[in-house]
Amino acid sequence: MKNYRVKISNLARLDVESLSDFLLTVMSVEGARKYLDTMIAEVQSLGILADLYNPSTMVTIRQYHPKARRMVSHNRRWVYIFHIEGENVIVDRIRPSKTIVE
Repeated sequence: MKNYRVKISNLARLDVESLSDFLLTVMSVEGARKYLDTMIAEVQSLGILADLYNPSTMVTIRQYHPKARRMVSHNRRWVYIFHIEGENVIVDRIRPSKTIVE
């Protein structure tokens, strides 16, 4: 298995910021931090696991990048949309799984 450097696009950063703001309205600061730490760990795992995911055929995924791939979060509420560019995994977006339709 190949190891990649994980990079986060500006849009994915905005997704995380938006999610963080939302979590702070429904959880304690500590709970929100733990939730986000788990998500960050999942995103970082793409550095090792990215090759396990094939390019998606779903239009809602490919709208972010022609060779986009997706990984579903551990709780199945989020989809990490990414693509591989050379030695890098670029996370394009982090979207609610309910918004991903065929």
